[in-house]
Amino acid sequence: KSDPVARKILAMDELATRALDAQALEQILIGHMMATCGEANQIFRELKSDYGIDGEVEFKDNDGRPSGKKIYVQLKSDNVYRRTRQSDGSEAFEMKDKRHLEHWITQAFDVYLVVRQTEPITGAQTIRWMHITRYLKDPSHKTSRLIPFTGEKLDMEAVWKVRDQFFPKPRQRK
Repeated sequence: KSDPVARKILAMDELATRALDAQALEQILIGHMMATCGEANQIFRELKSDYGIDGEVEFKDNDGRPSGKKIYVQLKSDNVYRRTRQSDGSEAFEMKDKRHLEHWITQAFDVYLVVRQTEPITGAQTIRWMHITRYLKDPSHKTSRLIPFTGEKLDMEAVWKVRDQFFPKPRQRK
């Protein structure tokens, strides 16, 4: 414990283990996106970039064909970014890198923030998502890195709800 070299080695080992854990958590989220979109009969593609967009969901039209209509997703795991706002006690997401916020606003497609959280007491895990572009484009929010997180459960129904914004349900013939 008193050897400075040994302490550095232990710290480096702990950091490497933590990085592997973060990678595993991201893989879980990617798997969840794939499974959820597959269950909803929509298309999920992982994007290999570290620029603030982790994947895209392309929606199928009413005939089941890929449509080119899509959204982007940013995946975040665990409670690293979750905060409680002191002003009202609501849940918020703290974006550490402001460049991501600016990047999300300029995208051709809307960005959804997907957050996997572990409840500290119970260990229960939830995966929720929120349309983040709409919030960020409001001029009064552009300078804040603390975003109120009002995400809903990410499941097949949630994917269909977003898809239905692009493709209204066909009318029933009488």
